[in-house]
Amino acid sequence: MDKSSGEVYDIVTRNFEIEGDKASDLEALKFLLASRIREMLEKNVEKLVSIMYRIDLNPKVVDSIFENASKDEIALKLAEAVIERQLQKAKTRELYRKSKNENEK
Repeated sequence: MDKSSGEVYDIVTRNFEIEGDKASDLEALKFLLASRIREMLEKNVEKLVSIMYRIDLNPKVVDSIFENASKDEIALKLAEAVIERQLQKAKTRELYRKSKNENEK
């Protein structure tokens, strides 16, 4: 995994309390996360919604995902959206670091 992917992995596993299995890439992480989200849809939807809010997923995106028919499909699409959002945030942080370093020179 590259630096951004590793950062996304750490954030996602911490927020969703995923332990044990170590994903080798973002695709594997997507399926681990989808499994965890599926479990949360069954057992603790309130916590799932709280995490979605905390990690700053666009509510319109979340609403459109919840319009899907099956919980498995919802879980997979939410996992994709979470990873995509975390990648965006990692890129923003990296750009900010580069900009800050250049300004300090």
